[in-house]
Amino acid sequence: MKTIFASQTIKDSSIVTVGMGLSAILSALSIFLIARFLGPSGFGFYVSALAVAVIITDSVELAISNSLVKFASGSDRPLSFIKYGFYLKVGLGLFLGLLLAQLSRPLAQLIQPELTGPLLTASVFIPVLFLQRFPRSVLQSQKRFLADSFLEVMTSLLRLLFILGFYYWFNLTVNLAILAYILGAFGGFLIGAWLISWQFLNQPVTASIKSAFFNFQKWLTFGFIVAAIHGRIDSVLLLRLSGSEATGIYQAAYRFFMPVIQLAGALSLVFAPRFASFDSKLKINQYLFKASALSFSLAALSLLMIPLSPVLVNLIFGAKYAASVATVKILSLGFAAFLAGAPFASHLIYSAHRTKIFFLLNVLQLLLLVSLDFYLMPRFGSVGAAWAMTITLIIINSLMAGVALWKSRS
Repeated sequence: MKTIFASQTIKDSSIVTVGMGLSAILSALSIFLIARFLGPSGFGFYVSALAVAVIITDSVELAISNSLVKFASGSDRPLSFIKYGFYLKVGLGLFLGLLLAQLSRPLAQLIQPELTGPLLTASVFIPVLFLQRFPRSVLQSQKRFLADSFLEVMTSLLRLLFILGFYYWFNLTVNLAILAYILGAFGGFLIGAWLISWQFLNQPVTASIKSAFFNFQKWLTFGFIVAAIHGRIDSVLLLRLSGSEATGIYQAAYRFFMPVIQLAGALSLVFAPRFASFDSKLKINQYLFKASALSFSLAALSLLMIPLSPVLVNLIFGAKYAASVATVKILSLGFAAFLAGAPFASHLIYSAHRTKIFFLLNVLQLLLLVSLDFYLMPRFGSVGAAWAMTITLIIINSLMAGVALWKSRS
């Protein structure tokens, strides 16, 4: 244990975790203010519109970012891969943003007609988020975790400032809350553009670069398409099956676990370039042991929400959100499993190169989650959504750990 906690992984994890922690606090303040200002119903529309935009974005963008981190960390032509990744982000971000703008009205008719305006505003968020994440991918591939953490904190701070400004100068609406998110992300991109070098634009992009990028990315893209859907589909389904108020109640509870999600992301940022760079099975297995020991010890943090939830829900969201307490307690079990599974996902992708298995596990997760949602949501509302998420997270992360350990021994 002394070796584990004295390693460079811990040092990098500490930097990223502190940065993620500050970002999580600022993000939580933003969400708590929006939830109070808009109420459960308005908050339900806000999170549902952003959920659709994030599903579209993460379906494509996350695979590009992860591929960029891999090839910029472990290839002899990192700048060429960075250039190709940048071009993909710009082109696909604009295309997908325009696509959602065109489909906002018919899509809203399928979910809730009042969602039309928020969806149209959220369409602008897609190309901006593609851009905002690009400097972060470059910094992560270079293991510049301090700069990456600074960028994440500044993005969250800008978003909070825009929310406060809109509330002070105008009456905060769902569309203005989404606009604050967009402006914060764009400000983050401008800061990130200043932190990185743009010399990669002078590098050639050959057919071999495109081929290597595509061959790694294709199954990863399929996996992230499914992951993006199951990561946000619960909000959209709950809005359709139980209404905007139940969606707001559930999402208020879910927001308590954004720090857990960010912590898992911070660990993955540290794990990814290391798993990608190891050249022997012994090093991979040793590092997997260290990483899993760390993630399992941190997973207990999620369980703290069980005794703390009654006080925190009332203090932060107010009496209107009292129904969120039971939802928080249920979700804490699922997110403990989610945090514990972080190193096993990184191992499957970056060292075992089992992106197809990653895709198949995400397909299973989507099928399991949607099936449970359709069964539990109409009967139990937000509590049903929480049980569906928790059961799914426990099953999938247990399977992922089992597959990763099996592959590490074969």
